[in-house]
Amino acid sequence: MATSTSDFISKLSELKKDFKVFIPSTAKQTTAKQITLRQQKDIISTAVNGVLGALQFTKAINDVINDNVKGDNFYTFDRVPALLALRVHSLGDQIKADNGEVVSIKPALEKAKKVPNFKLETQVKIDNIKVNLRLPTLKQENVIVKRCIQEIDNLKSEDLSEAMGLIYIFELLKTIKSITIEDETVEFEDLKVTDRVKIIEQLPLELYDDITAFLGQLVKYEADLLAIDDTTITIDASLFDATTTT
Repeated sequence: MATSTSDFISKLSELKKDFKVFIPSTAKQTTAKQITLRQQKDIISTAVNGVLGALQFTKAINDVINDNVKGDNFYTFDRVPALLALRVHSLGDQIKADNGEVVSIKPALEKAKKVPNFKLETQVKIDNIKVNLRLPTLKQENVIVKRCIQEIDNLKSEDLSEAMGLIYIFELLKTIKSITIEDETVEFEDLKVTDRVKIIEQLPLELYDDITAFLGQLVKYEADLLAIDDTTITIDASLFDATTTT
């Protein structure tokens, strides 16, 4: 009896190898599956799209983690450990680093087993304005990223500065949970993304340093993880390009 395409695809899915990956936000291991050729294609295709490609890459890798790693509500600081594990178990641990040397990813994975001492939430304030910040989950981040991609797609010009301005605003937007002015609080999860943007654009610039300092803990954590000896592993579409192993 002929096997239907859907049945055959189901059998292929069942044959995917499981492996263990450590998730910092839970301080536990969970199981994950190797990436597929389709997922690899989706990731690598983002490399040719310039500024827009960086956003598409973020969305693509977040989708892969959410689809392939067992669990829910992965945080942004879970991303690099999960990606490195997916890379090792899908294409091997050898990769060409930023200085051209071929290095092993395994030392970075070992470092990722140490749970970071992160503030998941904090509050910054000035005068009567209180801004509650949070490190977003990958799903929360993707809501913002998808909207930013749409906004850049809708630009009537190819003005790079305008696109970068949008990315700047949306990067801040990902971290804001709520804003309180005197006794009135606005929960950002209850608002459309366009309304969140309108509010953020009116915030005093003085708050910027405090917001970026909160984001800085994630930037430093990822930089420390990806530093191996005198070189650095780059997180971009080339991470899942098989040609970067030589």
